[in-house]
Amino acid sequence: MKIQYIFLCLLISIGLAVACSAEVLKPGSDTSIEFSESLQKDSTPEPTVGSSQDKKKNFHLEIGGNNNWLNNDYGQWKAFDVGLKYSGFQTFSPFGSISRQTRNEGSQFAYGLGSYIYTSSKSYFIAGISGAPVRDPDVVLYPRLRLDLSGYFNAPMMDGLVLSTGVTHFPKQNGGGGDIFSLGGIYYGKVILIGSMSYNIAQPGSVSSFSGQGGFMYGTQGKYWVGGGIETGRVAYQTVSEIPFDVRYESRGAHLFYSHWLGKNWGINTRYDYQNLVGAYRLNGITVKLFFDF
Repeated sequence: MKIQYIFLCLLISIGLAVACSAEVLKPGSDTSIEFSESLQKDSTPEPTVGSSQDKKKNFHLEIGGNNNWLNNDYGQWKAFDVGLKYSGFQTFSPFGSISRQTRNEGSQFAYGLGSYIYTSSKSYFIAGISGAPVRDPDVVLYPRLRLDLSGYFNAPMMDGLVLSTGVTHFPKQNGGGGDIFSLGGIYYGKVILIGSMSYNIAQPGSVSSFSGQGGFMYGTQGKYWVGGGIETGRVAYQTVSEIPFDVRYESRGAHLFYSHWLGKNWGINTRYDYQNLVGAYRLNGITVKLFFDF
């Protein structure tokens, strides 16, 4: 219990430090961890199917990274992520993350803090803030500040369907900024189906665009998950874009993932990503992460 208390204090301390830094640092002329790509950001709720007889583990830790190979002289992009979530409270589950990305021009760290907020048995929210201090103006790989809020609501008169909505705000930075508004749904059946559409507004100029994604998951919590998805549109922000906020290019992509429990409380997450940013580059990426529940 004492060890878990120390981990919780560490998580809260890291998050508060990030929030304070983001408030003090002014945006310059300028992503974050699924929060584990860590708010990835599109935060998909985790299905919870398991044995109620097992003692609940309050901490979930993920450690790993990814390698991305790009053509057209963009080189190799690498990232290392650490994410920690605590679910010992009844009404909210805080999480934090640290990410380091490296490209030809250098490396940059990003930090994030957020929480699941449970309002009732039929709805919950995910709120988060992430930031990336700029130590070298020539190395800007993440937004300096990013704010996320999404909500999930059980659909009336249709069992298994959860409606989702969300907004992401990028204060003006790196010469730009903007907002992303999303609407979608998740259907929990034998196969979990996920889909969403986004309306993106990029600054300066209030340049608007649309993007969409769809995917599926199949498996059982505590054993394995397998799934995949496709994405298309002029994506206003993504962790592997050339510029943190850029809608000049049409993007098409797909991904596959497999998660497997190697023991009762630990396992491995793997993912393959393909992206064609038309007119810029093609990307192939591999992600491998270990996870631990304690």
